[in-house]
Amino acid sequence: MKRLASLAAALLLAACAAVPPAAIPLDGIPAAFEMNGRLSVAQGGQGEILRVRWQHAPALGVWVLATPVGTEVARIERTARGLTVQRPGAQPVTASSFAELTENLLGAPLDERLLVAWLHGRPFAGPEGWDVTIDESRAIGETTLARRLTARREEATVKLVVDDYRVLAP
Repeated sequence: MKRLASLAAALLLAACAAVPPAAIPLDGIPAAFEMNGRLSVAQGGQGEILRVRWQHAPALGVWVLATPVGTEVARIERTARGLTVQRPGAQPVTASSFAELTENLLGAPLDERLLVAWLHGRPFAGPEGWDVTIDESRAIGETTLARRLTARREEATVKLVVDDYRVLAP
């Protein structure tokens, strides 16, 4: 459980981290959305599966991570002041960047803009050189959504399955 919480927090903290400017075109993608699904992270032959609820907006981001049976293991909030991570039984942790932390724990940082692009059916490699496959997609209104995706980089494999998605007012 401790490894699950650390791995999940590191992955999603990095996804919410401030990112260097890189050419990741997000035109035509909703500015605000909510997604519920499942996230699998494998590294070095070991892996974890989490339930994830992600609310994304330009000024606010919230990730809620839970075990497959629904026990919350981490809640990550991104605001203009930075990031706050809350885990059951632990003091909240605040920070402005978690790319180094994620690289130390997972072997490669994740970029929230890449996750937004991947979710919306755009398999960009980003500066980290991810190999991304959109395994299944669907249209929701004018939005193309990745229903299932796989991203690989070195020994890390990230899989996302979207169960529910909706566009929010920005």
